[in-house]
Amino acid sequence: MATIAVGTMVALLGSTLPAWSAEPVTGTGTARSDRAPRQIEAEPRPGASTVGLSPAQRKKMLSVAADSRTATARSLKLGEREKLIPKDVIKDADGTVHTRYERTFAGLPVLGGDLVIHERGGTRTVSKSSPTTISVPTTKAFVPAAKAEKSALDAAESKKTDKASPEGAPRLVVWAGSGAAEPALAWETVVTGVQEDGTPSSLRIVTDARSGARLGSFEQVHSGTGVSQYSGTVQVGSVRGGDLYQLTDPQRGGHTTYDVSAGGLGTLLTDDNDVWGDGTPADRQTAAVDAAYGAQKTWDFYHDRFGRNGIADDGVGARSRVHFGDGYANAFWDDLCFCMTYGDGLDDARPLTELDIAAHEMTHGVTSATADLTYSGESGGLNEATSDIMGTAVEFFANSAKDVPDYLVGELADVRGTGKPLRYMDEPSKDASVKGTSQDHWTEQTRKLDPHFSSGVANHFFYLLAEGSGKKTVNGIAYDSPTYDGLPVAALGLHNATNVWYRALTRYMTSSTDYAGARTATLQAAADLFGVSSNAYEAVGNAWAAVNVGPSYVNHIAAKAPSARDSAVGQPTSRPIEATTTRPGALTYSATGLPDGLSIDSATGLISGTPTSAGAFTTAVTIRNSAAETRTLPFTWKVLASGGDHFVNPARFDIPNWRTIESPITVTGREGNASSDLKVTVDLIHDFIGGQVIHLVGEDGTALLVKDFVWDTGSELHATFTVDASAIPANGTWKLRVTDNTPGIFTVDPGYLDSWSLTF
Repeated sequence: MATIAVGTMVALLGSTLPAWSAEPVTGTGTARSDRAPRQIEAEPRPGASTVGLSPAQRKKMLSVAADSRTATARSLKLGEREKLIPKDVIKDADGTVHTRYERTFAGLPVLGGDLVIHERGGTRTVSKSSPTTISVPTTKAFVPAAKAEKSALDAAESKKTDKASPEGAPRLVVWAGSGAAEPALAWETVVTGVQEDGTPSSLRIVTDARSGARLGSFEQVHSGTGVSQYSGTVQVGSVRGGDLYQLTDPQRGGHTTYDVSAGGLGTLLTDDNDVWGDGTPADRQTAAVDAAYGAQKTWDFYHDRFGRNGIADDGVGARSRVHFGDGYANAFWDDLCFCMTYGDGLDDARPLTELDIAAHEMTHGVTSATADLTYSGESGGLNEATSDIMGTAVEFFANSAKDVPDYLVGELADVRGTGKPLRYMDEPSKDASVKGTSQDHWTEQTRKLDPHFSSGVANHFFYLLAEGSGKKTVNGIAYDSPTYDGLPVAALGLHNATNVWYRALTRYMTSSTDYAGARTATLQAAADLFGVSSNAYEAVGNAWAAVNVGPSYVNHIAAKAPSARDSAVGQPTSRPIEATTTRPGALTYSATGLPDGLSIDSATGLISGTPTSAGAFTTAVTIRNSAAETRTLPFTWKVLASGGDHFVNPARFDIPNWRTIESPITVTGREGNASSDLKVTVDLIHDFIGGQVIHLVGEDGTALLVKDFVWDTGSELHATFTVDASAIPANGTWKLRVTDNTPGIFTVDPGYLDSWSLTF
């Protein structure tokens, strides 16, 4: 469950030239026209629309999928011990069926093993959460359940969870989630309690059953006719029960609204004349009216726009609970009770029942029932952003005169008491507070942030896709959205942008989707809706480029310049050029100014070879598509001197958690053996430097210890070590071997070897 909280949520293409593009050119192609971008006219393909399934039809299709799951697993070449469990199914108007499956191994749930099969006629494609084959050497745990439970309680304590206690015994699972180098047998423990701000906590902790290392921890509580406080006089569903009316909506799956001020499950709201609330917080029914209205509009939005029959698409209504806590300025969704819970806000006078917050919380339920994005790292940011995106779309769908639609989240509830919104989708960083700041664009730190702040990347993408960049006024509110690359972005329109996001969420995203994966998923959704050669497709790519996720399209070519890292004389190197085009046919590549000794493959764009001279080379790679349109990527390629007494490899090598990597250096021109005081200089970045064990390995396989395990908690190593290599020939390929031996009691991010060198 993701909290909309004070502090934590301080805060959400083509055969013709794009509207912002200049005429085709053959020069650098690095800038678009200065003309203001306009909205792209795009009509979705009828075949990509969703066919509404009744609960009975959906149940039957899932039953058919369950009956054929063995044959399906075999067709996917899954292992004999792997099984599929159908979770969800969606059908498109063109007959394409998208079936989402969970996976098990030897009867154990596979966390991060979910996949979606897309079938039409005899064609089948698959979107996988984990590309690896699911297999573990043994299903017998070396770490006892009691130790895993203690580790889970320690994790809850580190997150300052109050009243923490295990919910049942740990269960054995296979972990294949985000960051897993390979599947691992693990314990999953759920610890309940209370978060710092008073929100209930249901913390899921995954512990390696072999080493005891903590593999991940995820919060499952996602925090977000009557007279309402925020939307004026509205219609709410009710039923007559004896002499009283009950706040139960019979047209929307029996959605019910409860008052939980007395604790427990709460009391169903009733009234004697079916006129609810008076528009003020003094009347306890008022918050219930806002909650019921929010649930109603959210149900209608998903039903009318996408044919979705309720949050879980099963025709069953959720539950809303109001008046939670005392001065509780928060709201949250809980999958376990299938309910939204709302506090009354600061001074118990600003309930968190504003429409976009209500839709935000219910959308956490939609995400859980579909992609089930893990609530940590980048997938957590996407989970939180999905709720902001759809909450905003619901607000525009409702089009209330009192709660005028905008790209601000929680602007009426005034959760922090500052008179400002929780989030600004056009420029997320405007929500800065003592708790943090939402990101305007992706950085390498994104995966380390709280999902409420990493969500800014997707919120900004969505705003740019819907409305475009630059200054504009929407419903009386002025926006001025910047872009990371300084290039303008043309608008696809709110309706089409919402269609793209929902389709990507329900068809192509999986539990471990990150921002790069979200770009792929939304581009695929745009291809389904508008075609790969459409301006709409390119608009999606350019909106992502504007938040630093992937390259932009210029002259219908999206391309990313190769790594700007240095190379070294005498050390083999290779760098790919990543490029795609919306034109049919293949791309061709050429280059000028490459370092001496390097060349480019005209068909693949791979630059490779061994540099023969040092210097800073002004290089340019030109990419040409089948329409003779070109894009040129200029960059400077620096080659370091390497040879004589000093040899260096400046290439970066990532170090997966608890794995080993090797970086080579080729030594030539030396005579005899190496010296007894060979100098090994290492530049290494890692959250736990002390756990990195380093060896120097000669060409004959002899391994010399450079650095052993030490209890050093630093995060950077820049040092020169002396080793006795006098028994090893100097010439040949030497390797620096780095093994991550971080103790399992620590949760760390993967590090990397930045560079290393030998001095004879």
